[in-house]
Amino acid sequence: MALGRESPVAANHGGDVNNLSLVEKREPHRDPPLQTGVYGYDVEAAQERRGRRMSRIGGPKTIGLADSDADSVMSVGKQKEMEATNSIKYRTCSWQKTAALLFSEYICLAIMSFPYSYSVLGLVPGLIVTIVVAALVLYTSLIVWEFCMRHPEIRDVCDLGQMLYYGWRWAWYATAVMFLLNNTFIQGLHVLIGAKYLNTMTNGSMCTVGFSAIMAVISWVCSLPRTFDTLSKLASVSAFFTFVSVVLAAVFAGIEDHPKGYNTGGPTGALVGEPTVLVVAAAGTTFVGGMNAFLNISYTFIGQITLPSFIAEMKEPKDFPKALWAVTIAEIIVFSLVGAIVYVYTGTQYNTAPAFGSLGNELYLKVSFSFMIPTLIFLGVLYASVSARFIFFRVFEGTRHKTEHTVVGWASWGGILAITWVVAFIVAEVIPFFSDLLSLMSSLFDSFFGFIFWGTAYIRMRKADYGNGWITKRGIRGIAGFVLNVFIILIGFFMLTAGTYATVQSIIDNYKAGIVGGVFTSADSGTKRTALYDLHVRHGGKMVPFGGFSMPVQYSDLSVGESHAWTREKASLFDVGHMVQHRLSGPAASLLLEKVTPSSTTALSNYHSTLSCLLHPSTGGIVDDTVITRLGPETFYLVTNAACRSKDLSYLAEQIAASSHPQHIDWQVLDNWGLVALQGPLSAEILQEALMAAQATDLEGKEEFDLNQLYFGQCKHFILRVPSAPDAEPAPILISRGGYTGEDGFEISVPPHITGPFTEYLLEHAGPEKLRLAGLGARDSLRLEAGMCLYGHDLNDETTPVEGGLSWVVHKDRRVGGGFHGDGVILRQLRPVKEGGTPPSRRRVGLVVEGAPAREGAKIVAVDGGEEIGHVTSGCPSPTLGKNIAMGYVKNGMHKAGTEVGVLVRGKRRKGVITKMPFVASKYWKQAAGTAPG
Repeated sequence: MALGRESPVAANHGGDVNNLSLVEKREPHRDPPLQTGVYGYDVEAAQERRGRRMSRIGGPKTIGLADSDADSVMSVGKQKEMEATNSIKYRTCSWQKTAALLFSEYICLAIMSFPYSYSVLGLVPGLIVTIVVAALVLYTSLIVWEFCMRHPEIRDVCDLGQMLYYGWRWAWYATAVMFLLNNTFIQGLHVLIGAKYLNTMTNGSMCTVGFSAIMAVISWVCSLPRTFDTLSKLASVSAFFTFVSVVLAAVFAGIEDHPKGYNTGGPTGALVGEPTVLVVAAAGTTFVGGMNAFLNISYTFIGQITLPSFIAEMKEPKDFPKALWAVTIAEIIVFSLVGAIVYVYTGTQYNTAPAFGSLGNELYLKVSFSFMIPTLIFLGVLYASVSARFIFFRVFEGTRHKTEHTVVGWASWGGILAITWVVAFIVAEVIPFFSDLLSLMSSLFDSFFGFIFWGTAYIRMRKADYGNGWITKRGIRGIAGFVLNVFIILIGFFMLTAGTYATVQSIIDNYKAGIVGGVFTSADSGTKRTALYDLHVRHGGKMVPFGGFSMPVQYSDLSVGESHAWTREKASLFDVGHMVQHRLSGPAASLLLEKVTPSSTTALSNYHSTLSCLLHPSTGGIVDDTVITRLGPETFYLVTNAACRSKDLSYLAEQIAASSHPQHIDWQVLDNWGLVALQGPLSAEILQEALMAAQATDLEGKEEFDLNQLYFGQCKHFILRVPSAPDAEPAPILISRGGYTGEDGFEISVPPHITGPFTEYLLEHAGPEKLRLAGLGARDSLRLEAGMCLYGHDLNDETTPVEGGLSWVVHKDRRVGGGFHGDGVILRQLRPVKEGGTPPSRRRVGLVVEGAPAREGAKIVAVDGGEEIGHVTSGCPSPTLGKNIAMGYVKNGMHKAGTEVGVLVRGKRRKGVITKMPFVASKYWKQAAGTAPG
C-alpha cells in the first residue's frame, strides 16, 4: 500500500479489480494472460519473435506499490486511459523526448575528465575501457527496460529493487536510501560546480557560499516542471549546449599554440617539454591512480538509476531502445573523440580535470566552459525531479493533487524540491571532503545501480522464462548469458570493494596533503591551514593566526631564542607554504613584469632570481614585495606574501587585463603547493645528502650534482620520489638558493601530493642533531637581524622602493628609459638634486636602541629639541648581538649611519643610533661579491 493510502485503482474503479486489463490474482508467479494493449502491441507475437516467454519474476506486492495484485500489474494502455482526462498527464514522453533526457544525463561535464583518465591509463587502454563500459551499460540498460516492460507498474528503481529481491521489505528501504542519497549528492555537486564557475567568471566578487545559494535557488526554479515531458525541452537545450562546449574545447585545444602551463609543469607537476601522449599506462602507475581513472570513465556512463523513472512516463515504453541506442552511439563518438583529441594536444603533463583548465588561452577557456552553464544547472535539476516525484507520488497517489493543478499539489511539489535543494546545499558546504565523498557514494551505490542489480535481474528473468535448469536449456546462449551476467555482477562487487578502497585512500591522501576544505568556507575566507598543519601539531607547534593561516610561532622542543641560535649554528626548517606561488608564462609575460616591477626580466638568466616589488601605477608605492625567477624564455615563477593575497590577485588580474596582449599571458596560482625554507650553515650538507639518498635527478635525468655549484639567487629543478612515500608519483621540486634569515639556505617549492612526505623525509634523514623545525618567532628575529622587510610593517602601499631602502631593485637598465609603474616618481627620487632630482622625504633605517626594546609604532625623535622625525616599524632583542635592534623611517638627512636619535619606549626616551643593515653579516653562498643586497 502506498504509505497506507487506498489503492488508486480501487479508488477509481470502486474496487472492481476485474475491470483491469491484466490480472494475476491467485498465481502471481504464472505468466499473465496474453493480450494486445498491455504494452500497446501484441505480447504473444512479441514473445514468439524474441524466441522466449516474457514471464513476471514473482509476486507484485511492494511497499511502494498497491496491495492489490491487479493494481500492481496495470497495463500501460490502462494507465494512459485513466489519465486521459487529467490536467497533468505523466505517460506522455515520446522516445525522442526520452532520448533528450538521456542525452542531458550522460552528455555532461564529466566528459571533460576523460583526457585525465586517458593520461593515467594510456590512450589505447583508455579508449578500450570507454567502449567496453559503454557496451556493458547499454546491455544492462536493455535489461532494465525488459524488466520494466514485464512489470509496467514499476515507477522507479526502488520499486524495482524490492521486486528484484523477492519482495523483501529491507530491499525497498535500502534501495530508497541509496537512491535519495545518490541523487542529493549529485545535486550538491552541481551546486558547488556552478558556484565555482560564478566565482571564476566574476573574479571572486562574492563568497563561494553565496554563489552556492544562488545556484541552489536557480536550480530549484528550473526543477519545478512536474512531468518529464516538460523537462525534456530543457534537456534538449542542455544537451545541445554541452555538445557545443566540448566540441569547442577540443577545437581550441587543437588550434592554440600551447596548453596552459606549457614549460611550467602545470598543476600536475611535469614541468617541461612538448605534450607527452602515452599509448599505454606509464610504468609505475599506482593501483589507486589506475582505479580512479577507470571509475572516472565508468561513473560517466552509469545512469541506470533514473531509467525506470523515465520508462514509467513514456507514451510507448517499447520504443525505449531507440532512445538508448541513439544515446550510446553518440556517447562513444563524443566521449572518445573529445577525450582523445584534448589529451593528444594537452598531453599527460598538462591536462587537468575537467579539461577546460588545460586551455592556455583564457578567452578560449571561458567561451567553451560558458556553454556548459545549462548542464551545470539541468543535471542537478533532473536528479532533483526524480527524487521529488519518488516522494510526491507516494504521498499523493490516488488523489487529485497528483493529477490536477491544485494549490496543495503545487505547494507540496515545490516544498519537496526546496527541501532536496536545501539538503544538497548544506551537505555540499558542510562536508569538507565533499568531492571524495561523492566518489565514495558512487563506489557504494553505482556498483549496485550500474551492475549488480541488472546481472541479478537477467538471471531472475531467464529463470522465470525457462524454469530450473534454464542455463543449459538454451545451450550455448544460456551458458554465455549466465557467464556474462555473473561477470557483470562481479564488476559491481569489484567497484564496491576496490573502488571504495581507492576513494578512501584518496580522502586520506587529501588530508595528508592539507587540501581538505572547511565547513561553510569561501575562497579566501577564514583561517586556512598549510599542507604541514598536522606535522606542526604532532611536533608540538604553538599555532597562531598569521597571514590568514594557522601557523606555528614556535615548537615545544626549543624556545624562540634557542630556535634562533640553532638556525645560526646548524639548520632549521620553516614552513612558508602560506606564501602565494604563481607562474606567469607566455609571449607577453616578460613585458607585463617589466611594467609592474622595476626589474629587468630581459637581463634575468634562466633559473636565476631577483627580489623585486609590484608597484602602483601613479605613485610608485609598493603593492607587495616579491621574488621573480625565470624558468624559461617565456616562463616566470613568483612568490608573494600571504597577507596580501587578495590584493595581489586583484592587482595582477587587473594588470593582465589592461595589458596590450592579455591573451598571450598565462597566469597560474599554485594553490596547495608546499614551500619550505631550509636555513642555516648545515643546509647544503643536509639537502645534498637527502637528494642523493632519494636518487633525485635533474630534468635531464642526471643523478650527479653538487649543490655547491648552485649559488645565491639561482635555482634548479629536481625530479624526486620520496623514499617514505613509494606509492606517490615522482614529482619535480624547485630548489632556490636564498632565504629570509641571512644564512645560507634554500627555499623548496613542492607539489601538493608530496609536501608532507618530503618534509618528513628531510627531518628524518637529517636527524634532530642537525635539523629542527622553526616557527614564526625565530623567523622574525632572524629576518630583522638580516635587515629584511616585512610587508605591512616595514613596507606598504605608500612607500616607494627608494624610501624603503630598496633602490637596488630598480635595475640599471631601467633607470634610463623607465617604462614601469611609478617610474616618474621613483626615477626622480633616484636622480641627484643637482640633476633635477627630488629626494624622498624619508628613509628606512636600522637602529640599535639602549634599554628596553623598541616595538612597532615607537616614535623616533631628534636628539636636540625632541622633534619627531620618524617611527619604528619593527623591533626586538637580537639573540645574536645581545642588543635591541629595530627598523624604522626617519626624515631624509637624518638617515646617515652613526646618527644619534631618541626613541620613545613606553613613554621613556631611549638612546638610539642609526645603524647600517644588515645587523648581522649575511652568509649567502655567493659566486662573486655584490650579487645580493647588504
